[in-house]
Amino acid sequence: MLLKQYTAGYLAETIGARVDGLSDTLGTGCSSLADAVAGDITFMVNAKYSKCWKESAASIGIVPNGIQIPEHDASKRTLLWVDNVEVAMATVLSLFAREDDLPELGVHTTAVISSSASIGAHVRIGPFVVVADDAVIANNVSLHSGTRIGKGACIGAGTILYPGVVIGQHCNVGEGCILHGNVVLGTDGFGYCVNEEQTHLIKIQHIGNVEVGNNVEIGSNSCIDRGKFSPTVIGSGTKIDNLVQVGHNCIIGENCAISATSAIAGSVVIGNWVQIGGNVGISPHCVIGDGAKIGAKSGVMNDIPAGEKWLGLPASPVRDALRQWSSTRKLPRIIADMHREQK
Repeated sequence: MLLKQYTAGYLAETIGARVDGLSDTLGTGCSSLADAVAGDITFMVNAKYSKCWKESAASIGIVPNGIQIPEHDASKRTLLWVDNVEVAMATVLSLFAREDDLPELGVHTTAVISSSASIGAHVRIGPFVVVADDAVIANNVSLHSGTRIGKGACIGAGTILYPGVVIGQHCNVGEGCILHGNVVLGTDGFGYCVNEEQTHLIKIQHIGNVEVGNNVEIGSNSCIDRGKFSPTVIGSGTKIDNLVQVGHNCIIGENCAISATSAIAGSVVIGNWVQIGGNVGISPHCVIGDGAKIGAKSGVMNDIPAGEKWLGLPASPVRDALRQWSSTRKLPRIIADMHREQK
């Protein structure tokens, strides 16, 4: 494999940076400040990391405008000044990204494709893939080994399904999506009722489907249940981490970020641009407003207004949660003081 390398001048042009140092300094990889070796490009997201530049072995540093970098020697190394380090970092990392490990162009001989399925142009369908009756696979779709596309399901153009993904019948995935290993869309919702004699639970059939928008990414082993009547919806641009459960009839808006091991109960409505930390639980029928942020390990039992930050178990506005925690920490001292006073 050919070594990828880029000059500081090329990087500056690519990310819109101001060069402080040698434009011909070569960057051959990316690393953290502490782990970098000669040739590496590193990133300082704020002033806290600027003092580490002197000790780092990195050749090129990308830093936000307006901070000070002590003892930078522009004759030996190069700094690239930008407005937004995170965006610059994403762009630079994409230059060093590995090529996708995709199936061969065409349909593998072991794949089972229904005669009534519609298969687009330039598809990549790997070993032991199953495409059921009336399913639609659009152009440039990649289906890795062991994926299963259910009856009447649709996969949009350019979407990649990694090994073991299961798309249930009549579920739809938009264009440019990435579904990582063992994602399951369209399992039955978790719904039961007690029979009249109260001897067992009756399974409630879920006859809806799952609708996933464009440019959605879903992490490994996540599961999205089909709706009871209407669809479970994942809006365009939303990113879902590994091991996330989305219950039946949820509606998740556009450009949300949902971290690993979160569990969203049925009929939850989540607005656009919502951020949900790891291991969050959300109770049924809650409504989360646009732009809300929920801290890790929170238990949401009430609606959250747009733009608010909530935290804790049960979750409450961040300021209230921090006051509660502060008070709780003081309890042992308060109790000890009370005991002393009673003596």
